[in-house]
Amino acid sequence: MPQDSIDRMVDEWAARDARLDVSALQVIGRLFRCAAHGQQAVVDALTPLGLSYADFDVLNTLRRRNEPGGTNPRDLARTALITSGAMTTRLDRLDRMGFIERRPDPDDRRAVRIHLTTAGEKIAARALAAVLAADEDFLAPLGPKQRDALAASLKVLLLHSEGDDQAS
Repeated sequence: MPQDSIDRMVDEWAARDARLDVSALQVIGRLFRCAAHGQQAVVDALTPLGLSYADFDVLNTLRRRNEPGGTNPRDLARTALITSGAMTTRLDRLDRMGFIERRPDPDDRRAVRIHLTTAGEKIAARALAAVLAADEDFLAPLGPKQRDALAASLKVLLLHSEGDDQAS
């Protein structure tokens, strides 16, 4: 089997200090490199649509949630793990692009609810299709059983890392 960049890195460390255990790099290094390649593929898929990954995230969170009364910007910020100020910047951009609209919150005169416009719904669907195609291209070397095994292993790591964060 050919060597990848992580194999070369591990070999270099072994030559430098054979006592050093760098076996974790076999997994973590590959996770990081694969994540970087996967993220770049997603960015490349969204660029022709004029969207950033942050735009995609907001649009498809709104689309996925499909809340008839709209979504509170604070809830969007919590989902994206960003500050409300950062979310406001994202929403301003999407509003200028005509993809979202802010409507008054009927339960709180000081608040707004975020809704996708018809154009926003269409671009969100196109963006999701582009991202899913990029994901499929990235995963193409893996068969169904390999994908299932990888997904299960990554889930164990993610559950351990997230701890009780997702319970709230």
